[in-house]
Amino acid sequence: MSNLRPLLPVEMLPATELPAIAVPARLRSATLLSAGLLALLLTACGTSGTSSTGNTSLKDSLYFASTNLPVAYVAESYTSELQVSGGVGPYSVRVASGKLPDGLVLNGRTLSGKATKAGLFSFTVEASDATLSTKAQPMSLTVTALPPLSLAVTLPTSEIRGETRLPLVVTAPRGMRAFRMQWALPEGVTVTRIDPVDTRAVAYWKVNAGLLTLDMGFRTAVATGDRLALLSVKPSKAVTLQAPRMGYNAVGADGSSIQTVALPAAPTPPALTPPAAQPAAPAAQPATQPAAQPVTQPATQPAGTPVSPASTDKTAPADTAPVSPVQPAPGGGK
Repeated sequence: MSNLRPLLPVEMLPATELPAIAVPARLRSATLLSAGLLALLLTACGTSGTSSTGNTSLKDSLYFASTNLPVAYVAESYTSELQVSGGVGPYSVRVASGKLPDGLVLNGRTLSGKATKAGLFSFTVEASDATLSTKAQPMSLTVTALPPLSLAVTLPTSEIRGETRLPLVVTAPRGMRAFRMQWALPEGVTVTRIDPVDTRAVAYWKVNAGLLTLDMGFRTAVATGDRLALLSVKPSKAVTLQAPRMGYNAVGADGSSIQTVALPAAPTPPALTPPAAQPAAPAAQPATQPAAQPVTQPATQPAGTPVSPASTDKTAPADTAPVSPVQPAPGGGK
């Protein structure tokens, strides 16, 4: 009887004496797989395996993707959408403080209308999402007077060697619905095709003696900065395009002219400078003739031989009356 030990509950037995329980390998694999699936489900639901008093959202915080508003022009249609990201949609935006430019309204996330006064306007907008999270953002909008309507071909900054497409851009269209443009092409450059950007637009063009004429019409009004067409040009040799010599006439929906720019005259080639005059050759000097030598008369003339005036002087003597000799009175004195 001395070898008998008292019976003790299992939990009171020493650890070295606990009976070993054999767990099948298939059951161990299934248990581990179940634990892994449970962890994935908890993560997807936003709950970690550790104790937590709240859920952790995987969404970004609410924010405005862009705070730069494009410039508005007085009496011109304006539309700009405020970009909001993060949070949980749908979003709503309101003006929290400040004042929008007169003529513009905020509807949903779209700012639109026609500004009536130029100036710099500052205001704060506030966005909210489906979870009632909010985000305030200060903004400013510049309203300025509308610049003159212009059509311009955007030129590359480097030389072109092959066919190149050049965009034709409009600025401040003022309700333009059609235009005629003329472009004096650079020497050796030809136009191969013209493609309207708006497929509903109508375009006709021709080139005559190096002058491109393009007529275009639009079903709807175009906006400032719009690309109207792509002009494909091809040079005969490598060339760097300079500022184009262009003219155009833009008209509105009623056919009235909005802006007219005359085609500039061709530049006058520089006048050729004549070569500097060569100094005149000195006049030929007449040959020096020897001075006439006077005829020398012999110092002694024979007595009674008159001296011929012609032998000493070729000048005719003065016409003087001869002096009569005095005759002695007859019968002289006693």
